[in-house]
Amino acid sequence: MNKNKPLVFIKIGGSLITDKTKPFSLKEDALAIICDEIKRASTLGKTLIIGHGAGSFAHVPAKKYQTHKGIINEESYRGIAEVADVAAQLNRIVIRTLIAHGVNAVTISPLSTIIAQNHELKSFCTESIEELLRLGLLPVLYGDQILDTKIGCTVYSTEKILGHLAVILKGKGYHVEQIIHCGQTNGVYDSDGKTIPLITSGNIEQYRSALGASHGTDVTGGMIHKVEETLSLAKQGIPGLIIDGVEHGSLSKAVNGEDVVGTRVEA
Repeated sequence: MNKNKPLVFIKIGGSLITDKTKPFSLKEDALAIICDEIKRASTLGKTLIIGHGAGSFAHVPAKKYQTHKGIINEESYRGIAEVADVAAQLNRIVIRTLIAHGVNAVTISPLSTIIAQNHELKSFCTESIEELLRLGLLPVLYGDQILDTKIGCTVYSTEKILGHLAVILKGKGYHVEQIIHCGQTNGVYDSDGKTIPLITSGNIEQYRSALGASHGTDVTGGMIHKVEETLSLAKQGIPGLIIDGVEHGSLSKAVNGEDVVGTRVEA
């Protein structure tokens, strides 16, 4: 691929494609809509990288075994295996659905490509991802169990994984245009339930209390985590947009640079 070609990161929320209140449940209609939108977005002359949340799959064993805290007891080893397994199971479903919609999607396993050290990124092998981009294929990452050289293991959210990858690729000269978060709401809501059009480092504090926690089981921090990770990227020159992923047409329009209902996150 041409590194000057706009590169757009798309995060599919785990709560968008699964019911976080019901373990191992899939929202098939929502997944079909989002895959159709990704297919449409792939024809707009931009390069895409996808990441999806673990939803009601990996968050369940992750909470049971507390693997986001590291190896804390003998059960932690079983936890690493179970979390990695169910995270990969959901990814296979997403990949199969994308392929069925005509998208040449390929899995990139975070467990196999990322190493942490005391929860912080130590290394991220991006060569396979860059080769997929060169071939015109669609890399798909996901929230996953990560090995950690200090504490044994941790869990990395999709936001964190895509954020690190965006910064690394930007540093290698790729034209990273934006990151789009597809969730269940038309952006981030204020305390009155209205969409906040723009969040910046200058106004985030006034909205912090309204951000709250996510609905259902989530070990990665919910909406406040999403906003803070997105704002951190914006400060590094990669703006974000948070939209409703199911509202038909909104994702492809957002990728195309058209106005959509949602919350922009800028430095």
